[in-house]
Amino acid sequence: MEDENQRRTWEYLQGITRKDGSYGKILSDAFVEVLNRGIQKMNKAEDDSAILKEQTVDAIEEVLDRALEQKFHDMLQELKGVFTDQISRGFKEYVPTFCSSADDPMHKSDVEGMEQMQEPELSEDMMAFAFAMGE
Repeated sequence: MEDENQRRTWEYLQGITRKDGSYGKILSDAFVEVLNRGIQKMNKAEDDSAILKEQTVDAIEEVLDRALEQKFHDMLQELKGVFTDQISRGFKEYVPTFCSSADDPMHKSDVEGMEQMQEPELSEDMMAFAFAMGE
């Protein structure tokens, strides 16, 4: 026989006896065994493919998470800068008013007058405290 597979099959079948079974049973068992191995290989390949897909999805999710985190950080920094500018402008609007009232001579005399009024009250309180301690 020219075909190697056919020659090997013929030699194998010549070596079997009746107790091994009929040619048909032996051939059908061998055929089913080959089919089962093929199916197992396909299932293994599908399982490997599913694992690869899952790993790919996990890797993509990780990359997206990092990209979103970086984008969020950038947006937060930009927002921080905008708020800082707005707060600075707000203070610039109100600080001149506050400083100009502090520099006002009328305001200074009011403050000096309040300080002078508080000194006698403070000394009276200190005297009362000292007498209370002495008793």
